[in-house]
Amino acid sequence: RERADKRRMALVLDVDDTVAVLADRRATEQIVTNLVDNAIKYVRDGDEVRVLAEKVGDDVRIVVADSGEGIAAEHLPRLFERFYRVDAGRSRDKGGTGLGLAIVKHLAESMGGAIAVESSRAGATVLGFPSGTAFIVTLPAG
Repeated sequence: RERADKRRMALVLDVDDTVAVLADRRATEQIVTNLVDNAIKYVRDGDEVRVLAEKVGDDVRIVVADSGEGIAAEHLPRLFERFYRVDAGRSRDKGGTGLGLAIVKHLAESMGGAIAVESSRAGATVLGFPSGTAFIVTLPAG
């Protein structure tokens, strides 16, 4: 939240306290932390980041979405590859290794879950934002 406040960004949490996942607590925290950190890092000052968690059937869906410019469709299939960066020059300025999303995918899958990405630049609607990117993690409900 501190990093979001410094950039005048709204960080909105829409998490039902009764939602529980059947997953490793630290791994789940790492997933959410990586996704929120990325959202804050790569969107513009004043944008909004939302975190949603809800039960959907036998799963819990965790969504981290932002109101940024989105990610072009040609990059989406490779986002979860180790060391892949959408814009290497910009990423170098922001720091990081290009491993965060690969780690998130590995953690989600190791707990019986999955991760997907949607972007307004690829034609998706992102949690009601007119633009942006959403990362959707699905984990077994507890």
